[in-house]
Amino acid sequence: MTDEQLAPDRFAPAANTEQGGLILPLVISMSILVALALTLTWLNIERTKLAYRARVLQNDMARIVDLNAKLSIEREHLLSPYELRKKAERMRLGPAQPGQIRRMQGS
Repeated sequence: MTDEQLAPDRFAPAANTEQGGLILPLVISMSILVALALTLTWLNIERTKLAYRARVLQNDMARIVDLNAKLSIEREHLLSPYELRKKAERMRLGPAQPGQIRRMQGS
């Protein structure tokens, strides 16, 4: 036998337990990395959806506040003495004559 036959092949894969021991932690690390990346992406999408919903709600709130202010002004206008007097004249209402008002005793 020659020296080449007895010498182990330098290029043949060795049955090294260290290589097998490194593959499992590498696979676990990569799996954790992928899971973290997916979680981060999902959180970013949820944050974007929440920001959009918050913007919609703020716009709705501003619209409702504006409508409330307009309706308050309209109510004050309709309850003004001038408007009430015009409505009373259209309905032919006026001040009560003496004897038209009756007071009832509370029970």
